[in-house]
Amino acid sequence: MTHSRRPSTFVAAALCSVLLSVPQLSAAHQSQSASPAPQKLTSLADFSWLAGRWQGTLGPLAAEQEWMAPKNGTMEGFFRLTDNEKTIIIELFTIRETTGGIEFYFRHFSPELKPLEEKEAYHLTLTKSEGGVFRFDNPIVNQLKDAILTHADADTYISHGDITDANGQPKVIEVIYHRVK
Repeated sequence: MTHSRRPSTFVAAALCSVLLSVPQLSAAHQSQSASPAPQKLTSLADFSWLAGRWQGTLGPLAAEQEWMAPKNGTMEGFFRLTDNEKTIIIELFTIRETTGGIEFYFRHFSPELKPLEEKEAYHLTLTKSEGGVFRFDNPIVNQLKDAILTHADADTYISHGDITDANGQPKVIEVIYHRVK
């Protein structure tokens, strides 16, 4: 079986695929009588559940992630996608807390650490956080549209990504990750 080394293959698996500069969505300062209470802003601490090692599958491929705990406004992580014989793709990523909100950056590499994106790393911004679902959107039109992390329980999360393939067709990639103990 031939495996594509295109960055779009992994986008949802990381996040990350799976695994994000538009300000984070939040309610403006409004009076209590005129509208509902303002939404609590998401902070980097809201992603601390990601710290640790995770495994999932993308079809016949093994997807693995490792996240470091939040420190100094940043969480760092690593992803690899492998088959039975070789590493297909490597990804490095960060989630950062900035004055503009929570931002998610990631970049794909070959096993020889050759960057696969022609210019810069992907940059998505947190646009929604509700009930354990964190949605990051890409303000730039290219292959990656969004990345959604759903914290299902202490040992499970779902990484979902909507992409446009090389032929311009929409595609969904989803990986269910389980914590490695």
